[in-house]
Amino acid sequence: MQSENLRPQDKPTGNVSRRAILGAGAAAAGLLLTAGASPWSAVAAPTYTWDAIVVGAGAAGLGAARKIAAAGKRVLVLEARDRIGGRLWTDRTSLSIPHERGGEMVHGHDVSTWDLIRQQNLTTHRWEDKFAKINAGDSVWNSAKNYDTFHFPQGAPSFPAGVPQPLAGETAEVWLARIGIPRSNYPIYFWVLEGDYEQFDVMPADMVVEELGFVLDMQQYAGTMPPEEYGDYRVIGGYDQILKPLMRDVTIRKSTVVNTVEYSANCVNIHTNNGSFRSRVVVMAVPGGVLKSGAITFNPPLPSARRTAIDEISYLSVFKGILEFPEPVVPADAALPRRWDVTALFSENPPTLWDASRGTPGFGGQLIVTWMTGGKAQELLDLPVAERHQAGLETVRKLAGDPGLQHVGATTYDWSKDRFALGAYPGPFSRREGLSDPVGGVLFWAGMTTSTIHESRDSGTVAAGLALAALRRA
Repeated sequence: MQSENLRPQDKPTGNVSRRAILGAGAAAAGLLLTAGASPWSAVAAPTYTWDAIVVGAGAAGLGAARKIAAAGKRVLVLEARDRIGGRLWTDRTSLSIPHERGGEMVHGHDVSTWDLIRQQNLTTHRWEDKFAKINAGDSVWNSAKNYDTFHFPQGAPSFPAGVPQPLAGETAEVWLARIGIPRSNYPIYFWVLEGDYEQFDVMPADMVVEELGFVLDMQQYAGTMPPEEYGDYRVIGGYDQILKPLMRDVTIRKSTVVNTVEYSANCVNIHTNNGSFRSRVVVMAVPGGVLKSGAITFNPPLPSARRTAIDEISYLSVFKGILEFPEPVVPADAALPRRWDVTALFSENPPTLWDASRGTPGFGGQLIVTWMTGGKAQELLDLPVAERHQAGLETVRKLAGDPGLQHVGATTYDWSKDRFALGAYPGPFSRREGLSDPVGGVLFWAGMTTSTIHESRDSGTVAAGLALAALRRA
């Protein structure tokens, strides 16, 4: 795998794998990690039977394991990587301060992540200062706190007879143009949707019908919006800190890659590169992309309906590059605050920038995330790493009005190339129905198509509840 960390002053050092980057201090293959002095910290003979095994130590797997352990059951977590967290990966070595290669935000003020934050008195920073332009040359920045976000730049369309419905197979872009809304008249809200999900030249039109109705309803409002109840928050010092409470009384075996799951009534045998393990039930907290790839064999094979559902999982291309600057990047437009949370220049690729270091004590520089999803993200991922970072730098330069601006460090990661993820998160086309129903009364499922950390943890909690019920019935 090509190294995706690059400091401009460094010379290339050859191929560096993700595992090699994190290798210092990682557990040796087969080493058990037990948090909280679990009474089952020692693995017995191969015939030893655990109450439950959880496959995967991401937020979903740890969420499941913690609930099972809290019920007094003997639970073992098998993790393929040499670290925990899955697609929650706080990198503490590549740049000057911890930064998130994967999931970064707590989405909402009342989601389940907050109990983990409060247990440890962690500090968070809420995004407040968010601005966007459709074109870099536009004279005015739109604030996310203003209803202009929903307004059509060339005037709102009118549909006295109702909004015409999409034709079969029509894309959002084609449908909107047909009903009189060309790209030049997209409100910023539409550009945000493209940056978060998929571009409208690919997205099916029926996925945008409700969004258009919402935007049309918002035309009656102007000026500053009421304070936002929903919010996005960053955990200062590293998102991975939230995982610590989930590890309590849980035994974790890292660098253990599951290849076969044999199951029958009240018994599951799991075969790995580090031996075999037996349990009464199993929670599969493995990304859908891994299951879809066939990397794990089930014996007997999964029911055909479940296999079909897994095969219909699709992942969204996601580009996330992080650039480090020696001092904060100040926008050229004096109307913007010197320290901002999010800016977007939708004429650029990547268009979206956010401050990934604001609120970090003692750090005088700035980490800026450069972001895009969908087909435009894939265009960036297809570039050599240095060119991906250069594209992000050009967007930052336009924000700063400084064509000579340079970064001092950079990092990125292509989750679609990660064998233990095979995708960042499911996109709008991914099938989700029929994926989480138990199989054979012993196989339970979590985290396959979740796209946020709290959803992943919650899915693990639900799966654990079903597994515990099965254990009670056995």
